[in-house]
Amino acid sequence: MLKFISSLPKNIQGAFWLASSVFAFTAMATLAKYLGNDFHAFQISFFRAFFSLIVIIPFLIKAGASQGGVRTKVPFLQLIRGTVSAIGIMMGFYAIVNLPLADAQAIRFSSSLFLVPLAAIFLKEKIGIRRSLAAVVGFTGILIMLNPSADYNFASFMALGAAIAFAFAAILVNIVSKYDKPVTLMFYSNIVSVLIMIIPALIFWKTPDFQQLILILLMAICASIAHNFFIRAYAIGEASVIAPIDYIRLLFAAAIDFLIFGIIFGLNTLFGSIIIILTSLYILRREAKVKENKEQNLQEI
Repeated sequence: MLKFISSLPKNIQGAFWLASSVFAFTAMATLAKYLGNDFHAFQISFFRAFFSLIVIIPFLIKAGASQGGVRTKVPFLQLIRGTVSAIGIMMGFYAIVNLPLADAQAIRFSSSLFLVPLAAIFLKEKIGIRRSLAAVVGFTGILIMLNPSADYNFASFMALGAAIAFAFAAILVNIVSKYDKPVTLMFYSNIVSVLIMIIPALIFWKTPDFQQLILILLMAICASIAHNFFIRAYAIGEASVIAPIDYIRLLFAAAIDFLIFGIIFGLNTLFGSIIIILTSLYILRREAKVKENKEQNLQEI
C-alpha cells in the first residue's frame, strides 16, 4: 500500500496524507467531545499531551541526547513555543467540549488569517494590499460566527484564542525549525505542555475507569496520527494545491454533530465559515503566486 502511494505524483500523495489526517483529527475531536461529558477540557488536554509525549519517546531514545534528540540550540524559543502551543491546545479542547464541533472547527480555521499580520511582524514578510484586504474580509467571517450581538459565549472566544495561539505557534515553528529537527520540536512542545497542563488538570481531576482510559488512549493515538500525517502531507505536497482538502474537516464535524450529538449546523457558522475558507484559500494562493514570481525573478538574474 505504502509503495503504491509513494509511486503517485507528489501532490496526490500529499492529498492522501492530508485526507487521512482529517479522518484522524475528526476521530480525536469526537472522542474528546464525548469524554467531555465526564472530564474537564483541561484534563483531556493533559491526557492528550502526556500520551503524545509517550508516543515520541522511542524516537528520542533512537536520537539520543545529541542534536536531533532532546538537545536544542534555541531553548528559550522552544520554551515560548511550547507554552503558546499548550495554551492553544487547552483553549482548543475547551471549545471542542463546549461548542458544536463544526463551530469550534470553523473558528479554528481563522488561524490562517492571523498568520498574515503575525508573519509581517515577526518574520518581516512583506504583505501586499490584496492579502491584507482578504484578511480583513476574513475577520468579518469571524464576527459573523461569534455574533457579538447575541449572548456572550465564552467557549467561542476560547476557540478564537486557540486560533490566535496556533497562528503564533506556527510562526515560532518557522523560526525554530531552522535550528532543530522535528522530533526535537515535538519533544519540547509536549514536555512543556505536560508541565503547564498538569496543574489545571489536577484542579479538575477525575480518575478514569478502564473503559474511559481506553477512549483516552484512542484519542491520544488519533491525535498523534493526525499530527504525523499532517506534517507528512505538507512535506510532500504543495500547500496551495492540497490545503483545500483540510477544510473537509468542517463537513465531517457537522456530520458528527448531527449524527452523534444531535446538533444542527447553524446559519452563522455556515456563512462565517464560507467567508473564512474562501479568504484563507485566496491568501494561500496569493502567497504561492508571490513565491513563484520571486523564483522566476531569481532565475532571470
